[in-house]
Amino acid sequence: MSKINLGVIGLGHIFNEHYKVILKIKEFNISGVFTKTNKNSFKFARKNKSVKVYKTIDEMMRDNRIQAVIVLVSPDESFNVIKKIIPYRKIFFTEKPVGLNFKQAKELLRLANKYKTLNMVGYNRRFYSVFEKGIEHIKKKGELYGILIEGHERFWKIKKRKTGKLLYNWIYANSTHTIDLLRYFGGEFDKIFSIKNSIYNINGDQFSMILKSKKKIIATYVSNWYSPGGWSVKLFGDRISAVFDPLEKGYLIDHRFNKTIIQPSKNDTEFKPGFYKQLIFFKKLILDKKLHWPAQDIKETFETVKITKKILS
Repeated sequence: MSKINLGVIGLGHIFNEHYKVILKIKEFNISGVFTKTNKNSFKFARKNKSVKVYKTIDEMMRDNRIQAVIVLVSPDESFNVIKKIIPYRKIFFTEKPVGLNFKQAKELLRLANKYKTLNMVGYNRRFYSVFEKGIEHIKKKGELYGILIEGHERFWKIKKRKTGKLLYNWIYANSTHTIDLLRYFGGEFDKIFSIKNSIYNINGDQFSMILKSKKKIIATYVSNWYSPGGWSVKLFGDRISAVFDPLEKGYLIDHRFNKTIIQPSKNDTEFKPGFYKQLIFFKKLILDKKLHWPAQDIKETFETVKITKKILS
């Protein structure tokens, strides 16, 4: 099989994690790179002589050698970069978020629909092997009945590191990781009841939702931004439960209250969890010209954005 020539936009910390996976996937070849100042681009190119450094994003997108693009810019830059590349109709993968608010996400959805650009949005937790195994065990016993997701943010710490629009729109920039898991586990929801409270933040910093999916699964989402806690998921089946706390580690509880550890896959221990399978699904998108679940594009991600908007309203 011939190589798939990739263009990469953004070479920050998260690129290093993706690069480990790209090296593992034999069909992938990084052909060109672009960064805002290109300092990191030239540093990378010095170690990889065949890699071209582009002066602009447009130059990269016009190059016919680039078959697909990976966007790894910071959340506050993602909207402008994605907006710029969609009209070129090249298949692309982008880290979340698809915009820092509902309006931006809706605009990217409009553009993606207009130009019919194939794309994939990087919610890597959809590819956690422990989640997949946990669901399999529950479904062996019957149906999934309930979901409890805690998406707490350590906002008193985050405020010291982040500023401006990113801080103001943190629920879109980061909390959608856990909000998206509602749809990953439960499917689409037709009944949503939400309440919020604002202690320090005008947009809210205490959130709670009760949801009922079209599959009749009851889900609860809780997020407190000024109370110590992390991200966790509990799944409730027929005399079996699965607990993921933290998300990367899980165990099963049977009807006798015996616990069984869920072992992650080799790839989820070798690489950042979910990253390997996520890029395998991006490769499938490039080759098949269609998306395979649990991967999702801007259109499907917009359903998560709509739930996020509901939390804030």
